[in-house]
Amino acid sequence: MDKSTDLIYAIARLSYFYKHESCGQCTPCREGTGWLWRMMTRMVRGAACVEEIDMLLDVTKEIEGHTICAHGDAAAWPIQGLIRHFRPMMEERILQYRKQAA
Repeated sequence: MDKSTDLIYAIARLSYFYKHESCGQCTPCREGTGWLWRMMTRMVRGAACVEEIDMLLDVTKEIEGHTICAHGDAAAWPIQGLIRHFRPMMEERILQYRKQAA
């Protein structure tokens, strides 16, 4: 990756990987990884609300540490890092989408 990489898309792609690779044994991972991927797909387009960023973070916290293996943690951490370090970028994308839709 370099500075031209769309970080929101890259994390959404990771979310798809974790959703696809979940064995489905643990409910937080089975349900949560799919939810995270769907939400990140919306974030890539900007078709979300700014408040949903906090909801996304809350869901990652509910998955992290609540599964049998580390797969749930691994699915949650990239999104947590994205929000921690690039939240303004996510908010800007949502605001741009709203402006274009209006």
